[in-house]
Amino acid sequence: MEGSAAFPSFDAAACEVFRHQFEQNDAFRAYAMALGKTPANVELWQAIPAVPTDAFKLRRFPLTSFPREQAVKVFRTSGTTSEVRGEHGFLDLSLYEKSIIQGWRHANLPVPANPWFLSQSPANAPDSSLVHMFSVLQRHHAPETSASWMIDGDGKIDTSGLARETKPVALFATALALLRTIESGKSLPLPPGSWIFETGGYKGLAVELDPASFKALVSEAFSVPQKLLLNEYGMTELSSPFYAWSGDSYHSGSPWTRVRVINPETGTPVEPGQIGYLEIVDLANLDSVAAIRTQDLAIARDEHSFTPLGRDPGALPRGCSRRSDDLISAS
Repeated sequence: MEGSAAFPSFDAAACEVFRHQFEQNDAFRAYAMALGKTPANVELWQAIPAVPTDAFKLRRFPLTSFPREQAVKVFRTSGTTSEVRGEHGFLDLSLYEKSIIQGWRHANLPVPANPWFLSQSPANAPDSSLVHMFSVLQRHHAPETSASWMIDGDGKIDTSGLARETKPVALFATALALLRTIESGKSLPLPPGSWIFETGGYKGLAVELDPASFKALVSEAFSVPQKLLLNEYGMTELSSPFYAWSGDSYHSGSPWTRVRVINPETGTPVEPGQIGYLEIVDLANLDSVAAIRTQDLAIARDEHSFTPLGRDPGALPRGCSRRSDDLISAS
């Protein structure tokens, strides 16, 4: 996963992953066969059938390419107590964690030498893929420091330690955690040279902001230039994130990912520049399914990047940001 050189033929690698998952993943095999897709007739990555994210909620048909009871980790999507949450199981976390580290390097992102986390800790949120990602980045880039988690198990925010910080920080947070911190009067100017990583949506809830207003609000509240706001597009069902700095017109992924935008009614690719449903092929999803159909609207820039346009208005709210907001609001 050092770069594109590791994949002399993405099609060959993708089709090998498809063959593995077709053979080992009973639920996926049934789905693919219903669509007429088998290793015998799939020769290009574009032909690999994408599984809707809602399929990860089907407990009777787990999307795992190994016996479910052998999972070393199961990440779960957000949701209320009355909702069925999607589950993404892993037989081994090494590839997943390597994708996080190598993806960060490939995107040429700054080393978070002094990270602070406006989120719960892994102990308080053991099934959160985002919190696990934060922990992986901290252990890799700042192993000599203790991770600073600013939301406790009850959803209470404490930024008092951050207020005493004098060195530049990398502040990691969900969008709604940032908003709740601002609303509660606990935001504070960060030391010069700091930057902010934010992820998750902020629509469909009590808070309604357009992206430009959100960036302006966060920039002012934390005294961080807008150009130093980094947005991550990711989800529990994927292993590899996509990134964009504020001001970028698209999110870019790693060499082991591909994107396509399809017509939700026909399932065929839309014309260049047209809006459709975003599908992502992520070869780091070896233990589950590589091709995912999201419920997000997007415009593809090329096979590696896209411009996200938000959630389909007819889809239910979801995501790590929503989960954080539910917890903090209850607190």
